[in-house]
Amino acid sequence: MSESEPSLDSLRAEGAHRHDPVRFRYLEVLAARLPAQTPAVQQVLAGRLQAAMADYAACARAAASRPQAATAPAGAPSALEALNGDLAARARADADAVLLDGGASVSDMKSVRRFGEVWSKISAEQQVAEAITRGPENAGPLNAHRLVLRSLALMRLLSPDYLRHFLSQMDTLLWLEQAAAKPARTPLRPGRAARSAKP
Repeated sequence: MSESEPSLDSLRAEGAHRHDPVRFRYLEVLAARLPAQTPAVQQVLAGRLQAAMADYAACARAAASRPQAATAPAGAPSALEALNGDLAARARADADAVLLDGGASVSDMKSVRRFGEVWSKISAEQQVAEAITRGPENAGPLNAHRLVLRSLALMRLLSPDYLRHFLSQMDTLLWLEQAAAKPARTPLRPGRAARSAKP
């Protein structure tokens, strides 16, 4: 390797590894895998590695030579931190300003939300219990209905929240299927059918 060709150590010594850390990590991994390959593959990978390191060094040096944009003073929040702070302040202001009918505040909505969650858990439990009681008694071990009921029972034991979410999705899919079903066409009256059959 000539002195003009960059190496990982020389790039790291220049501080160029901070220019694009993901791309630099790719170069490190490629260099680490190189010795384990066969000589023919090593030759191909070595050429790729050298080309990639030269390109990386050129990009890093070009970025270093460009004048930096005016940076924020030390201790000032970044743009993302400022945006997050602004959004949080607006959410707090909205929560303080919004009042429901009867003077109920937004904090009361949290209790309504919790009540809805508890109610949906109870509803899911009842749906599964009813489905299990209505299940086939003498079905074989590979009966689809019995397998579905068994999976619902296991879901209820392992993760009631997932069961509630799953049943909610199934209700939505059932509703979409019913909404997409075309209404049955009304049959034509005999007189119209005869007229429409004429050429």
